[in-house]
Formats: sequence, C-alpha cells, structure tokens
Amino acid sequence: MGDRGGVNGRRLAKILNFCWLGPLYLLGVPAQSMENLTELSLEQLMNVNISVSARRGERLQDSSAAVYILKNSTIQRSGATSIPELLRLVPGVEVTRIGKGKWGIGIRGFNGGIFTNRLLILVDGRSAFSPAKIGMFWDTLDTLIEDIDRIEVVRGPGTALWGGNAFNGVINIVTKHSCDTIGGKASVAAGDEERWFGSIRYGKAFGNNRYGRAYFKSFERDDATRPDGSDNYDQWTGSQGGFRLDFGSVEQGATSLQFNAYEGNQNEELILPAPGSGSATELRRKHVSYSGMNFLAHWEKQASDKHNFRSRFTADHSKRDDLFFDLEINSYDLDLQHDFKPTAANRLLWGLAYRLTKDNLQDQYIRYRPTRREYAVTSGFVQYEHQLLKSLRAIMGVKISHNDFTGEEQQPNMRMVWTPQKNMTFWLASSDARRTPSRTEHDVIIDFDLLNPAVQLQIRGDEAFESERLKAYEFGWRFNVSDRLTLDTALYYNEYEDLRTLEPGAPEPSTGPTPFIVPLIATNGAAATSRGGELSVGFKASPSWRGEFIYSYVDIEVEADQSNDPNADNAERESPRHKAAVTSHWDLPRQVELSTTLRYVDNIEQHHIDAYTALDLKVSKVLSPNATLSLVGRNLLTGGHQEFVDRVVGTPPVEVDRSAYLQLVLKF
Repeated sequence: MGDRGGVNGRRLAKILNFCWLGPLYLLGVPAQSMENLTELSLEQLMNVNISVSARRGERLQDSSAAVYILKNSTIQRSGATSIPELLRLVPGVEVTRIGKGKWGIGIRGFNGGIFTNRLLILVDGRSAFSPAKIGMFWDTLDTLIEDIDRIEVVRGPGTALWGGNAFNGVINIVTKHSCDTIGGKASVAAGDEERWFGSIRYGKAFGNNRYGRAYFKSFERDDATRPDGSDNYDQWTGSQGGFRLDFGSVEQGATSLQFNAYEGNQNEELILPAPGSGSATELRRKHVSYSGMNFLAHWEKQASDKHNFRSRFTADHSKRDDLFFDLEINSYDLDLQHDFKPTAANRLLWGLAYRLTKDNLQDQYIRYRPTRREYAVTSGFVQYEHQLLKSLRAIMGVKISHNDFTGEEQQPNMRMVWTPQKNMTFWLASSDARRTPSRTEHDVIIDFDLLNPAVQLQIRGDEAFESERLKAYEFGWRFNVSDRLTLDTALYYNEYEDLRTLEPGAPEPSTGPTPFIVPLIATNGAAATSRGGELSVGFKASPSWRGEFIYSYVDIEVEADQSNDPNADNAERESPRHKAAVTSHWDLPRQVELSTTLRYVDNIEQHHIDAYTALDLKVSKVLSPNATLSLVGRNLLTGGHQEFVDRVVGTPPVEVDRSAYLQLVLKF
C-alpha cells in the first residue's frame, strides 16, 4: 500500500500460514465451543489464583502485595481495543496517550512518556520489555483481547522475584488455556478513529488433555488529532497471528507452547534537530515499520504435595525502523523454579534464570557506540515462608543477579501477612529494589539541541551509570465484606536514590556543524520520595447490576540540589495526583448488556495538561446463540483532551478524541 500505512504482509503471511495451519493439522475431531465467559462473583474473585505476586499460585485474598486483577468479563465489557487502554481500569496505573500508537505508562508516578522504564511487562511470564530502549514499545504489545484470561498488576517493587525492571511494579497478561477456547470465533468492526479491525480464532481438542488454538488479527487506526484540529500524521496499521498448544496434566507434567508473529506500520512526525545543518530544529516525517516474533515453552509438574517444578524458555526477535531507532534485537530466556513445602508451616521457593540479548542498533537520531553488543543477566532467587501462628505468616526473600552493566545486585524483601478471619487480610512489606541500566544509559549518543549557534548539546551514556535504588514500605488491607461488597486498599512510602539526571560536562571541540559540543552525561544525580495509596471497592447492587470504584493518590518530591539538570525534578509534576473511576455493568432485558466507565484524571502541572473527565460506554445485544452486536463509544463527554506532551523528544501534542465503533462477533 502507499505511504498512508498499509501493511506489507507477504513475509508475515508465510509465517501466519504456518501459525494457522501447522497446529491445526495436529488437531483431531472438532468440538463445540466450551468458552466460559460467566461473571465471577466478588467472593470468587478473591479466591482466584494469581501467579505474579509470588511466582506461584496463591489466592488474591492471601497475597502479600498490592495486587489487582482485571478479569476477563471486565476486559470484554470495557470496549478497549489495546492493552494500554485496558490498563486505565487499574488503580495506581497512569496511562497517557501521546499518539495513535504511543503511550506513556507508569505505576505510582514516574511516567516518563515513551521512555517509561520502571516497570516490567510480562505476557504469560515472557518479558516484553525492550532490553535496549529505556522502556516499552507499546505498539508491539498485542494479542486477541478476548483471549486474555486476566491481567495481574502488582503495584510496588517485584524485583526480589522478577529482577531489575520490576522496579515500581509488574504487569502480567495471562492468556486463556487453549481448553477454554474450543470452537471458532470471528469478529469484525468499523468506526471513525478505529477505522476497522477484525480477528479470527479457532480452537480444537485432540485426545486426552490435548488442546490447541490459532488466531489472526489485523487493524487500521486513523491519525490522531492535534489541538488545532489538524491530523497528526500517525495513522497506524498492524497484523498479528500465532498459535498455542497445551497438553498433559500438572500431575503428570503439563506443557504449553506458544508462538506469535507481528508486523506493523505507522506514520511518525517529530520536531528534531536538523542533521548536519547547525540550525535549531526541523519537522521530520518517517514511515515507521516494525516486526517480530516470539516463542514460549512452559513446563510444570506437581510431583507431590511437597514439590512443584516449573521451567520456561522464551525467544524473542524484533526489528524496528523509526525516527529514533534502527534496531534488531534477539533475546533468549531460561527460567527454572522449584516450590518446596516440607511441612504445613514452611515453604521454600527458589529459582535460577539466564537472559542473553544480542542487538544491532544502527544510527538514527539516537546513536549507540558500539552499534552491536551482546549482554547477559544471570540470577537466582530464594523466598522462605513461615507460618508463625495460625493467622500470621512471615515471608523473606532475596534475588541475587549479575549483569554486564553494573555487576552484582542484591534485592531483598520482607513481608508479613495477618489473616484475623477468613475474609480479611492485612499485610506489610519492606523492599530494597534496583533498576538495572539499559543500553541507552551506557552507550547512547544524541545530538539533542543547540545551546547557541556555536554550541551543540549532546546526550551521552556513561559506563559509570549505576542502578537506581528504591526502598519501599507498604501496608495493605483486603476485606471481603459480603458476596456483594469487597474492599482493597494499599498505602506506600518510597525512598528513591541515584535517579537518572543529565549533567553537563566540559565543552569539547566538534568536527560537526558547530564548533563546540557540551555533553550531557547520564548520571545518578537525584533522589526522591513518594507517598500515596490506592482504593478499590467492588459492589453488586443487584443480580443484574455490579460495578467498582477505584481511586489513586500519589505525591512525589524530588531532591536534586546538587544536580545541574534543569529537568531533574520533572517527576514531581509529571503525574496526576488524583485519579478515580467508576465502572458499572448492567444485564438488561432481551439479552442486552450495558457497561459504562466514568474516569477522572487530575491535571499534570509539568505539561500544562488540564484535568479531564471521560465516559466510555458499550452496549451489546445477543442476536442469537452465535452472534453478538456491540456499539462502543469512548471519551463521550468532550470533543477531545490532551493527556501528555513529551517535549524532550519533540512529540507534537495530540488530543484523545471522542470515538465510536460497531462490532459483530460470530461463534462457529
């Protein structure tokens, strides 16, 4: 297709033909769909097994961390078409849209726009975080929304179990077991901002404890809109497909194999320094392309009541060519884990992991020296849990790792859990976390801006840059009041040290268009404290009406008196202090469902972003047992609002518009 963003699908089509047809050749006799989309009760939700907070199955009610579960029914009723938009429904998570395919996402503040770098993103335990960039390419994080079983979000450090990127939190996207997706499902939708999107998925059972599914999806999204009403030149198209196979039982040894491949294009426009001219800036445009594939193999066996073994291997390949990056990255992970429970009062969880990354980062606006690098992380963790009293547990753990940027790191934590009654839990936690530097903070070179016509400012990485440090203190309370009301709250106080700043160095002669360069060197030059809390209240007012209220508060103070970086204290004013949302779901007569989400987000002082209130709505009508028609409206209260302005990287300001789409879902 032309410059407006069509996907060149020939190479992807070959991969997807394999994804679609390969596993289905292995499948046996077709089975009727057994997909279970029933609504969990509030009590059942508290008993759901989660894996992200303890790296093993445990009830949400028993968790010793600030965990929130975005369950499948809420995901389906939201009308969201991307994972970042779903995360708006989670307390303590800040989501800001910067463009049609660009988001900034933070947990408990520190939302750095497109270079957000203090949280870990997992998909079924596979890390989706870019090991080279300071952050996450959110446009590459995709799957079938209807195949997400739940999204588990830990607010607060998870580094003692998951490692250095789990600094402020962990997001784990858990997809459904393929036994829960038997049969076929196809959907097609069209709208204004969402020009069109569609998907097809088919699953089968083949023999005892053997299941599989394959899927394909594609979409096209219109340009975002600028505050003056003009288009932002960021139309976005993409396609993705893959398969999942599950076979065996946990008692005998359960294996899961997953493969996904994706490709996409979007237009990009940034205000950047004019290359080689010495002039201030210019408006630059590029047709962005990205592609990748990933593979996951997971094995688990419950050998006895005392022993559970897990292993996981993942491989990830990604390519990207945009105004910032021209990159190709291959990464490989091996993770081994043993859960040992010798007595009813004692439990020992330990594991080993190895991650290898090979990258090729060619010169764009962002340059790296060297352009190719291979680096590894070796780690091990141990966590001991002891039942002090019938209602009191103590948990102690540490993760020890070695990486090629800072060497050895130790990240301990301690937790206490008190359950005075079956439906009530109090917990305390103290954590010492590290955020491991990325390639960017050690090896980057960016001709950033002109101090004057004779002096070029140049951002540089530095091998002396150390890990950022965090001491976190948390308290939480969960109370399942009744089958109609649940309460979950968490309070925290965080102390950050060695936060990244860019400190000016001595002027140097230049061979470029300006006579001199002043380097801005990545340095651990700031500290900060943050305090806040989150509240979620689930309610079921009647058999046909249920909903939830969530609220978040964060206050950040940065200490950078010794820093010469004028942006060192930006984090104080880059996040909204108050966020609240109310979701409601009604089951109406004649098989009609109505879902609404009303959100309030406080102002962002740093970027002069006003507070806003947004309303999302979805109405669904079951036309037949195999057909459902839905109408979705988003941001219905205003014509548009801004959420973030990333002036550091020259992103033009955009507004999130009012939008709507119509969707038809068919089962077969």
